[in-house]
Amino acid sequence: MPPGPHRRQAATAATVRPLPASAQVSVNINISMPPAIVASRPPQLVVLPETYVYVAPEYDIDIYFYDGWWWRSWDSRWYRSRTYDSGWIYYQSEPVFYRHVPREWRRWYRERRWRDLHWDHRPIAYHEVERNWRDWEEHRYWEREKSWYVRGLRPSPPIQVNVAVAEPPPLRFDRPPELVVIPETYVYAVPGLSIDMFFFDGWWWRNWDRRWYRSRSYSRGWVYYDSVPVFYRDIPRDWRKFYRDRRWRDNYWEYRPIPYREVERNWRDWEKRRYWEKQRYWDMRRDRREPKPGRHIIVQPPPRQMQYERYEQIGPPKQKGNKGKKDHPKNMKEQRKYKMYD
Repeated sequence: MPPGPHRRQAATAATVRPLPASAQVSVNINISMPPAIVASRPPQLVVLPETYVYVAPEYDIDIYFYDGWWWRSWDSRWYRSRTYDSGWIYYQSEPVFYRHVPREWRRWYRERRWRDLHWDHRPIAYHEVERNWRDWEEHRYWEREKSWYVRGLRPSPPIQVNVAVAEPPPLRFDRPPELVVIPETYVYAVPGLSIDMFFFDGWWWRNWDRRWYRSRSYSRGWVYYDSVPVFYRDIPRDWRKFYRDRRWRDNYWEYRPIPYREVERNWRDWEKRRYWEKQRYWDMRRDRREPKPGRHIIVQPPPRQMQYERYEQIGPPKQKGNKGKKDHPKNMKEQRKYKMYD
């Protein structure tokens, strides 16, 4: 049986973003993207009992929907996407939710049983899952209302994690927080706080007493999260210094504060459309400072050589007006500019 809701590990993970040049070469060469899925119709999903993982049993390959992402395994690697048929991005490890997926689920699906109980599964339209998955999980809809369509299956009582793990103190704000997007990610940080607090994938995240917590609100309702969030791997430990210096590595970082309501309302659409890298380049611009002396030398041809090259390309200057004016002192002066010297 899977753990209760407080112990269940969600596969909320950051989108893989451009790596340093030395690492990026090996990834592009060694890891190929899986082929697109061609289907005659959108998938019908079923929820796997005792989880909040959705599967597409009609497909001959295993495709899952969990925590707002579509997941698939191909060539012994994992990929995820915001759509079920394309846009797959390499994921660096096995997703955590996969630990709770029985390897026999397809056989149980065909036999309409879950372990030793009858499983009266029902198909769910994919757009309905995409629209409601968050609300269903937050209100524990499947175990409380439907018992996952498994006759005789009783929801497991939640494990009292809070007995051993203290809840972090509430945060007090003089005004609602403003955030900045961390370049090369879709993680939003609150630089105005003395502690690190992030927003990612619809959740607020904070670290307290060497433990991680998340909440749907920035000021209260923190729930213990029993591992380091995967997105945190992509956050440089020097991000606050970069913020103070208004620089992101070798670029100017011209960040702008974003009201928290704007982030909560638009984060999904921004990530789906890749808004920050395509339209804003994460509010960065390249450093145009002069190179340090002695490190870069700009070589230019001498003026006479440049005049000769121009003469070879376009010929002598065109004469304006009547032909009788070609010997005019002004025109003769123009010709002397292109005179070749032995």
